[in-house]
Amino acid sequence: MKKCLLLLLMLLPVFGFAQEETLKGFYKDVTTAINSALLTRAGSIEISGLAAYNYEKTKYNYNAESINHLLQIEPVVGYFFFDNIALGLDLNYTYQKSKFSAISRSFSNSQTYAGPFAKLYFGDERFRPFVLASYLVLTGDIYDGGQADLGGGVLYHLDGNIALNFFAKYGLIWNDNTTVDSKSHIFMGLGLSGFIL
Repeated sequence: MKKCLLLLLMLLPVFGFAQEETLKGFYKDVTTAINSALLTRAGSIEISGLAAYNYEKTKYNYNAESINHLLQIEPVVGYFFFDNIALGLDLNYTYQKSKFSAISRSFSNSQTYAGPFAKLYFGDERFRPFVLASYLVLTGDIYDGGQADLGGGVLYHLDGNIALNFFAKYGLIWNDNTTVDSKSHIFMGLGLSGFIL
């Protein structure tokens, strides 16, 4: 009997530690679920930093084309006027390297973009799909113009007020360059978002 009592006394701290770890895990899961549900509620602010690679192909009216590779840095700030609906400002800086098929030459330039965006989130889970639309005014080394984008992605709530954004957009670009018939792009990236609740 003494041995059984001694064994139980020795195991008591182990059970207590296991209970404490279970409660900590439960508390973290509940806190994450609550924060996840609150991220995109009316009154929240989303501050995102996005970096993306963009492949762009342009066909010219003189039977030539160019292939461009771009690195784009995009800080975005949005305010949730309604649950799951954010409106905000999208700023972009792009560094571009291009190669033309008509000549054996490549060059590089930079472009600055700014304009409004709208984002609609679906649900309030840890994985949250969204759609977005934006209109950007372009100014830079080569041309001035505009760009309209439509896209979508998934937000993944990491912890606290931090989330990852995986996204893709398709955009049409028009500009003051008279030799360009049409220009479009596919934009894919990964961003980090912080939310102020």
